[in-house]
Amino acid sequence: MAQQRTSRVLIDKLFVLFLFTGIALPLGLPLYGSLESHVGFLRHTAAADKTVEELLTPQPAQLAAVPLYPWRVGIQAGHWKIDELPEELRRLRASTGARYGNYLEVDANLDVARRVVQYLLAAGIQVDLFPATVPPGYQADAFVAVHADGAYRAGVRGWKIATPWRSSEASRLLRDALVQTYPQFTGLPEDRYGTTYNMRGYYAFSPHRFRHAIAGTTPAIIIETGFVTVAEDREVLFGAPDTVARGIAAGIIRYLSRRDPLDLSAVVVRRYPVMRVAGRQAELTFHPEEGAKVAGRLEEGTLVRPVHQENGWVEVIVWGNYRRFGWMRQTDLEIVGGSS
Repeated sequence: MAQQRTSRVLIDKLFVLFLFTGIALPLGLPLYGSLESHVGFLRHTAAADKTVEELLTPQPAQLAAVPLYPWRVGIQAGHWKIDELPEELRRLRASTGARYGNYLEVDANLDVARRVVQYLLAAGIQVDLFPATVPPGYQADAFVAVHADGAYRAGVRGWKIATPWRSSEASRLLRDALVQTYPQFTGLPEDRYGTTYNMRGYYAFSPHRFRHAIAGTTPAIIIETGFVTVAEDREVLFGAPDTVARGIAAGIIRYLSRRDPLDLSAVVVRRYPVMRVAGRQAELTFHPEEGAKVAGRLEEGTLVRPVHQENGWVEVIVWGNYRRFGWMRQTDLEIVGGSS
């Protein structure tokens, strides 16, 4: 009897979630599929990290907002139709993605992206599936670029997720949601030290450089789902693509269920003043935490461009060398002035 009551409460919460967080279609229109199918999908999603109550309980602000439109999400299949990129991006037309024998990254990307689209549509979310070319100034509640990696050095495998260099709070929340769900569904490890400057400076994230890029206020991430060149990762990417798609879709739904559409400040990208290194041989680390792996050391007086601050740490790019980036203690830096 108690189990029956719990199930009824869960269904009630799901109904509220769909109506009041924008995950449903506009009020009065039918949901895609049956409520029962949504319950099963989100139960699976919630069970992945055992946070049923947290996942299914909307924030008060969301309950008050009652959006009269569905959420909109853009999904990009990396390298798909890369040869059709516009003239401004012609140098990337030869970037066809990673491969290992007959296993092509672009095939995995497109397969997974299409599956993600279907899961999001089933949840009542409007979805746009994009090839390599992104519409100028694309605006949505989230944008996810789906890629896979390739490497020929020993010991490297797993997934990684990155936001744009200058990311909004919403982009970071989107990233954090997928960081929770993706490994739970796929079982793949995180490549904690593999994030590259190409991921952070992805062309689709760069409206200041290219016309064919998303709007700066569109929350965005790029995910490298695994390594095409690693056998264990290939087994998941090509052998179980549905788990990959579920891990991504569940993260997006998790993010949207917590997103307050009236909080416009969450999509604003903050700018920070230029800083310089105040101490000798200051550490540049991979992560904002004590004991983190050191990526390098910077000489006193080195100029850096801050892109984010949190808990006494500053994420920086070394001035004039965008390939060098990482986290520094705020106490190792001093403000120079201007805006980065």
